[in-house]
Amino acid sequence: MHKSLPIFLSLASSAFAVQNQSCAPTPPVCHSTDPCNCQYCLGPAQTIANAPCRPKTCNGDWMITVAGFYWNAHQDGMEYAIDNHIENPGSSLQNVLQLNNVIDAQYKTPDFNWNFGFKVGIGYNTTCDGWDFGVTWTRYRGDAKDHIEAEVDDNHTLVPLWSAFAPAGGEVTFATDIQSFWRLKLNLFDIELGREFWTSKYLCIRPHIGLRVAFLDQNFELQHKGGSWSARTVFPQQEALNNRVDLDNDFKGVGVRAGFNSLWHFGCGWGVYGDLATSIVYGKFSVDHDEQNRFAEGFFSKTKILEAEDSFRASRAMLDLGLGVQWSGMICSCQYGLTIKLGWEQHLFFHQNQLWRVVRIGDQPPPIQMTSLPEQNQFGTLPNNTGENVHHQRRGTLDTQGATLTVVFEF
Repeated sequence: MHKSLPIFLSLASSAFAVQNQSCAPTPPVCHSTDPCNCQYCLGPAQTIANAPCRPKTCNGDWMITVAGFYWNAHQDGMEYAIDNHIENPGSSLQNVLQLNNVIDAQYKTPDFNWNFGFKVGIGYNTTCDGWDFGVTWTRYRGDAKDHIEAEVDDNHTLVPLWSAFAPAGGEVTFATDIQSFWRLKLNLFDIELGREFWTSKYLCIRPHIGLRVAFLDQNFELQHKGGSWSARTVFPQQEALNNRVDLDNDFKGVGVRAGFNSLWHFGCGWGVYGDLATSIVYGKFSVDHDEQNRFAEGFFSKTKILEAEDSFRASRAMLDLGLGVQWSGMICSCQYGLTIKLGWEQHLFFHQNQLWRVVRIGDQPPPIQMTSLPEQNQFGTLPNNTGENVHHQRRGTLDTQGATLTVVFEF
């Protein structure tokens, strides 16, 4: 009985030590010393495998991230017109049927511009096994625009792809002037919990999990002039009109996000990083489609052609990738950490384009006896409801890509 007492006390002492083990700061342990005398903290000395890379000072570090980027956005399904190499028929209704022929034609899409954006984030590197957590906000404003013309003496004609307008003469709808404007508002909030650890002497891996809150608002505006919207003084008569199509495609949601970051050290603080993350975001789409004509001269009254709304919930996948170079080191007598990164990022937002296209086909000209109507009704051949609407959807993926400069300060 007395012989077993020391063993019992020893076990109790060990259990008490384990129970009272805390995440108190511990002196840094040198991972390796390269030609530049760089030292890396390995956290608690009792770590056996997968030693953590954070915190760098071994005392727990707050981390502030600021990034500026220059990105370009694209989206599938944004074709707004066909530039057809058929002679512009002008006001001749007899020649307009030749527009049914598509010869050496090109689909026209807006020219997507490069724009600046930013990221800001705050996090904390704990001394508890090197875990870290934080939140990052990404803000980007993208846009695209285009303007094409095809006058009567040009050897090409513009066929709109988004208009449900039926001309008074019942001919194929065409235009001589089309302007397109697309705008994107992107806001992402990423909440992460991760751990960065050494897998070899020069390679760090950081798996992470968390949540993504996403807001993606899009507006697509088209303006059509001339052609089928031109003034006509012969039967069927029509005043000059300006056409506007306004489409909204908004998505907001929240979902899980996971991925990993890798850092390949070359020495002297320099390295190459590669990041990959994917998320499934469940949210709500709100889609609006409006089209109207207004008189180009005189009183500017408007005529509504189409007004439709769609709202539904769905899950959407998102993919984030990054590749670049970085420098990282300790400053001010190893009290603070500083990291500077420059790289290329690619982000995919799958099936974000949910806009519906509504076009008019099969329209017929009004009967000839309508010329006997009173003067105030001579322009009353609109709307032309002799045809039918065709509804179709050209879904597409939204993507952003560009250069990103990131500065991380740890204290």
